[in-house]
Amino acid sequence: MKYEAASMKTKRALAESLKKLMRRKPFSKITVTEIVADCGVNRKTFYYHFEDIYALLRWIFEDEALNVLDNYDLIDHPEEAIAFVFDYVERNRDLLRSVYDVFGNITLGDRFVKSFEGTIRSLIETAEERKGKKLPDKLADYLCEFLTEAVSGMVLDYITGRFPFDRRKTLDFVTLIMRTAIGGLINERGIPVEEAAGLKPELPEDMEGAQAEETEN
Repeated sequence: MKYEAASMKTKRALAESLKKLMRRKPFSKITVTEIVADCGVNRKTFYYHFEDIYALLRWIFEDEALNVLDNYDLIDHPEEAIAFVFDYVERNRDLLRSVYDVFGNITLGDRFVKSFEGTIRSLIETAEERKGKKLPDKLADYLCEFLTEAVSGMVLDYITGRFPFDRRKTLDFVTLIMRTAIGGLINERGIPVEEAAGLKPELPEDMEGAQAEETEN
């Protein structure tokens, strides 16, 4: 246990040195020599823990960014959850931009999609419970995917500099749109819970056709 704690302490110290350097220069210009000099360890220690600088960058993203996003669960207060993500992105834009530049849109984009998807899914389910109505499964899935892609895409655009960011206005607009879209769709297409409980499960279109033919015969 002592060894694991010491190893984690060294990794986080190296991570802090890399993040400090990234605030001053592009990731591609940073060397292992600069990292170990700032951290106060030797190169052997660095390579004992990480294969190269890219491995250190990925470790930072996995240890810090992903854990932060996954552990922040504020389903009943979406404004706070989204504000937290915006604040994290704003504070760590250099890190996230480097992850995007090095590993591409897929690594960063998929992670944000997964982080937002659970929150938005829970928001839909909570709204359904409060209104006593349930959306058809296919429509609920589409709504969740639509809102998830919209929010995560906007965050990615901010990280890469393609989206002008006004924190207060963006937060107000995003939460307003989410609440209005979810609530409005449930009012428009939601089925009373008692009625929905008695519905047959939705079938794929090809199975529905086959079932209709069997009925006719």
